Amino acid sequence: MASDLLRPKSPLRPRLGHPSRLTDGAVEVSLLMLGHAVVFFVTLFHDEIIAELVEEGWLLARLAERYEIVLGMALFLCWSALLLRLVAVLRRISEERAGR
Repeated sequence: MASDLLRPKSPLRPRLGHPSRLTDGAVEVSLLMLGHAVVFFVTLFHDEIIAELVEEGWLLARLAERYEIVLGMALFLCWSALLLRLVAVLRRISEERAGR
């Protein structure tokens, strides 16, 4: 049941979509999972991305390997930040449910 329906004193807000999908941080978890998917697919093709940028003249060819390493490290940091945020959200959701 939607959390706003548990408190009858508060006015009901009209919401789009299925109410249970919009509660308990479901939207935030969905966006974090989407972020993980984007980072994963960019990681799969990071060397091709750098090769295209070198070919187009955006990056120097002699530094291409360094750019690949830097991009890989940046993607790793993005993945780590997304994962830490996901763990924090899931922990908060579980604590809220345990407190009910």
